Amino acid sequence: MEPELTLKLVTSDNVRAIIRLSDTLTASQARCVATNAISLAQAHVAETAWIRAIYLGHEPIGFVMLDLDDDDVPAADRPAVGLWRFMIGRPWQRRGYGKQVLEHIVAHFADRGIRTMYTSCVMEEPEGPYGFYMKLGFVDTGEMEDEEEILRLTLPQASSVPPRPLAAVPRVALITVWVDEMAPMRRFYCDALGFLVKDALGAYVELENSGTRLALCERGVMAEHSEGFGERPCGQRFELAFRCEEPEDVDEAYRLLLERGAAGTAPPRDMPWGQRTALFADPEGNIHEVFADLAT
Repeated sequence: MEPELTLKLVTSDNVRAIIRLSDTLTASQARCVATNAISLAQAHVAETAWIRAIYLGHEPIGFVMLDLDDDDVPAADRPAVGLWRFMIGRPWQRRGYGKQVLEHIVAHFADRGIRTMYTSCVMEEPEGPYGFYMKLGFVDTGEMEDEEEILRLTLPQASSVPPRPLAAVPRVALITVWVDEMAPMRRFYCDALGFLVKDALGAYVELENSGTRLALCERGVMAEHSEGFGERPCGQRFELAFRCEEPEDVDEAYRLLLERGAAGTAPPRDMPWGQRTALFADPEGNIHEVFADLAT
């Protein structure tokens, strides 16, 4: 039986193997795509990067990275994603794996209401990916960026994209978490959950994670303005839910969270409402969730 193709998170356990895949490419192919090491470094500082390792059974064979920021895309094409990097290691090429992976990614983002996908490719290299993308339905826009041709793909089911919220409807811009001790909470949300510090004023720290803004603020800051802030709360105060792409990602995310200091409160399991979930707690006892939808 042919081993299954899957997409998995890039972790400390497989990152070296993913980096080494770049060494399998021919010289011509290597001139068409940045190394996986460079791509992973760029993803580390780009808040909108979506990265996955491509596996055939238990063996890593490729790498894909998308950009979820569509600010540079024409308004009529939004929401959109950019296929930033995509490679299959040389020993596994010409076996249809690249086509299968890209079709899976297209279906994944189409199901989430994405309208178009953009990518770019080098034209002068004999082993460039232009023909591969054109066979899969990409259209040459005739535009260039950094000496690469810009290609565009219309995703299926684009008409089902929900309308954007009306400007007059109030939107949540920031969630503030009232904390008793700043230092352990700040370390946890940055080190374990990957939030980035956007502003720090001692007793107030503003964080961001993929566009979600969260502030940590010590209760004493507001106690002089309202007596309620001086009262110590009892029980669960709030919950954050972190979506994973695939059910198996929940198990890996839960393992990593425990390694990074989270307190596990419920290990991963399939729930009757069609999701795989796991629960963990922050240093002040607030219980949060990682989850993924189960296949229907």
